[in-house]
Amino acid sequence: MKFKKLTALVLCAGVLGSALTGCGGKKENAEAPKKGPDAKSYKGEIELMVPAGDYIDFMKKEIIPDFQKEFPDVKVLVTDDKNIDTRMAAGDAPTVYAGVWGYQPVKYAKMDKLVNYDSFSDYKDLEKRIDEKYLGKVLDGTYYVPWNATTQMMIYNKELFKEAGLDPEKPPVTFDEFLEAAKKISALPNRKDGSKTYGTVFWNEALSWGGWYWTMMAPVYYNMNGGKHQLLNKTGTDIEFDKPEAKMADFFKFMQEAQKYAPANMEKNFFSRSIGMWLQFGYGWKANFKDAAGTPMEIGKDVGVAPIPVAKAGDKSVSTIDGRALMIFKSNPEKEAAAWELVKFMMKDDKNLQACKQLGQLPTLTSLQDDPYFQMPENKPFLDQLKSALPNEGFAESDQVQNAILQTYGEIVLQKKLSPEEGVKKAAEKSKEAFKK
Repeated sequence: MKFKKLTALVLCAGVLGSALTGCGGKKENAEAPKKGPDAKSYKGEIELMVPAGDYIDFMKKEIIPDFQKEFPDVKVLVTDDKNIDTRMAAGDAPTVYAGVWGYQPVKYAKMDKLVNYDSFSDYKDLEKRIDEKYLGKVLDGTYYVPWNATTQMMIYNKELFKEAGLDPEKPPVTFDEFLEAAKKISALPNRKDGSKTYGTVFWNEALSWGGWYWTMMAPVYYNMNGGKHQLLNKTGTDIEFDKPEAKMADFFKFMQEAQKYAPANMEKNFFSRSIGMWLQFGYGWKANFKDAAGTPMEIGKDVGVAPIPVAKAGDKSVSTIDGRALMIFKSNPEKEAAAWELVKFMMKDDKNLQACKQLGQLPTLTSLQDDPYFQMPENKPFLDQLKSALPNEGFAESDQVQNAILQTYGEIVLQKKLSPEEGVKKAAEKSKEAFKK
């Protein structure tokens, strides 16, 4: 089913666990805006690198043909991003890359590989159209354009709620209520095909896939401390998750308890209809509902959407902001000008709305946020959630710190070799090594 295809697509995205805005050092001599060459005079090829699967088909069928009507002498080659790191190491970068927010713009900008959008005389015209919460400086420059956004919420199976004696219109609000609901659902009899019913599920096999998986777990941690603490401090110069007030130990304790009501991995996922609740549902994964076991699932009918639980009733639920970032790699002035025209074309209202609809993403353009499509019941909760979402951390050390957390997580939650408090200490020690290097 598409969920397995989604796994491959997520891996293609590379490591997610970073941030929208970042530091990582100051870049001197920022480029001043300039008129630059006329892109219409460029006669040649540019390469657009996107995630494998639906993104490639969409670009080839819906975007590139219309772009080339305006720029007939520019040939656009669309490729997937499976080998981005290998190609970067070989000095063979694409022209435009739809990567991920956070560590990638920081990483490539520090390598002096990216074009600073501030160097384009009309960049400010585009910037004014983008919701400011998605904008950010990297090394005192602008090295990405936020193409689209996504966030996570909790989804739950209304039928299993009813069967367990729970009110399907009143999903758990606190972590304690979540555990109680998970316990009741896990006590239900096996399904007709003999499969066991579980209260929740976690993508445990993803613990070894890289730091991006922290993005999937981070909202639980954030809601332990009211969204006041991330893994690193505001300047990215040290960790802060080891502070008692960050509640990382509470995060590990909750996950230990929740794992009692979950399968070992995602072999049985939410769409099998044997899972009560899933805390890690990304907006872009709605397409999987139509491939659910038996008949398609529908949000509102047999699937509920709710904020991720909080530590205590009355707290505001916090989630993450994620999405795709358009980066232009340095080449020559004419080629960069053609690449900039492609980026602007992808950010046109009609093309951006089309991309959001077909690729399952949320808009970064302010003009699209009130579009009727995003006001529909299955979409609006996610758009509203973005108002109280935190960007992933965008510092050079972010990925290493996230990996330290994920490695220790397995020892605490799955293997039970460490207590939550011991795990926090071990992860902190591993993380600090990244700063020493």
